[in-house]
Amino acid sequence: MNKRFALAVAVVALLAVSAGCLNYVNDGGEIANETLDAEPPSGYEFDTDRDAAFNLSTGSQYTAVYNVSGVEELRLYRQTPYAGDQPLEFEAFRYRTADGEVLNGSEFRAAGGEVERTPDETWVRFPEGTGEGQVAFASAGSPRRFTTLAYVDGSYAVTLPPGFSTDFPVVGHVAPRDHEIETVDGRDRITWESVEGGSVVVQSYRETDLLVFGVILAIAIVAAIVGVAYFRRQLEALKEQRRELGLGVYDDDE
Repeated sequence: MNKRFALAVAVVALLAVSAGCLNYVNDGGEIANETLDAEPPSGYEFDTDRDAAFNLSTGSQYTAVYNVSGVEELRLYRQTPYAGDQPLEFEAFRYRTADGEVLNGSEFRAAGGEVERTPDETWVRFPEGTGEGQVAFASAGSPRRFTTLAYVDGSYAVTLPPGFSTDFPVVGHVAPRDHEIETVDGRDRITWESVEGGSVVVQSYRETDLLVFGVILAIAIVAAIVGVAYFRRQLEALKEQRRELGLGVYDDDE
């Protein structure tokens, strides 16, 4: 029995190791040039004065621009509660050099840069001697619940889509708390002067959603009132039945 159990454990361990190796082979390696060279959903705002700037849209993607001056490599990943670190998936990669030239993924690699993915992260390594520069890409994300790790230290900015806000505390949330909100071209922009490590979280809502929330809240309140009234009527009816049967009934004030 012990030999069979040991054999079963060995088989399971072998399968786990094999699966892990296979997963590494499948998930690792360079990202296809077609993915990196894809057209971004909107123009990248390279003129930002922030070290990290995010432009959220009402669609399923956001754009990000990072200042990578003096950075040799950038580790991009997302944290999951059960699977651990996972590589951040993105497309439409662009690298802007110090003199303003914008390179797509193929041109970036031809200049000596690297973009590769492992099972745990996506690495962006910059050519030697590039000095100052910016990286931009598009990734999947929702304005209603946007979160990102702080891959670079410095000042941050998150621009919400038109008509979105974080003012109402029940459905709006921003972290870190030491932020400011300004309106730029009719859109709320949340800024932080310094973010070092951790993550940035912005939970926003469309301003017209407040009407929906109000209706739902009103229905819930009415339902609660009706439920309490029905319960009291049933309780009074039960007391009356006990009186008719000659059973002891105690009023609330007794």
